[in-house]
Amino acid sequence: MTLDYLNSLFLYTSENRDRWSILKLDRGMYRGDCEDYSLTVLYYLVCNESILQFWKHLITGKAKMHYVVTRDGGGHAVLQVGDKYIDNWSMEWGDKDSMHDLGHRFVKVYWLYQIAVKMLYGKLRGLL
Repeated sequence: MTLDYLNSLFLYTSENRDRWSILKLDRGMYRGDCEDYSLTVLYYLVCNESILQFWKHLITGKAKMHYVVTRDGGGHAVLQVGDKYIDNWSMEWGDKDSMHDLGHRFVKVYWLYQIAVKMLYGKLRGLL
């Protein structure tokens, strides 16, 4: 999969409660919000669809999920891999300055356990 392909099929879908999931095609589209987009990019493009590599990147810190505050004061998620950043606003890899140019103010990095719990909660909620 390429970034252009993923982006062409990504449809932002607002959620009442965050799912934190790796997106799968749903009626021909990848439907989700910023956390879902970041996790999906990590899984498909960085880790070549390997869940072991996905968790290895997060465990070792090769990949990080950032919580940022946007210009309008909203919360947002940004993926960092090495010194490159991506989110569903830019939909392309850039440096931290490019995220600042979008109006993102970096607040914190999600801890591994936070990502795991949020993904597990999203998965369980989807089963109910």
